[in-house]
Amino acid sequence: MKRIYETGEDANSIVINVSVGTVGTAYSAVYLVRSGGQQTKLAESNVSSGSIEKRKIGSARELRNAYLQILTYIDFTSVNEKDRKSAIDNLSVRYIMSGGFSGHQIYNQDTDDTILMPNGKVMVTKPIELK
Repeated sequence: MKRIYETGEDANSIVINVSVGTVGTAYSAVYLVRSGGQQTKLAESNVSSGSIEKRKIGSARELRNAYLQILTYIDFTSVNEKDRKSAIDNLSVRYIMSGGFSGHQIYNQDTDDTILMPNGKVMVTKPIELK
């Protein structure tokens, strides 16, 4: 489900943090998407935790009227099949933003953000409109 974050129109730095709670191996990336489909990678996690520590992604003025597309891939193949469904059900992804007009906001993954892929893999996508 798309969320909205109001950046404002000043030079404040917008900060994002992605927190992934999983027993699987996760990777996350934050992309800035502008009209016309232009994408720029702004931040990424290391290859195991999936979490992204607080990261400045630009000024309110620069980011206004764009989208953030946050992708998280989780590999549950190291979890035995008996426990895999429970591990997927207990997956938690939080998106924390600050610095803009909306202040400190926490968004959680929604059911429609999660895509189950074959072979024990999951993709979570979170679009955030920047106004």
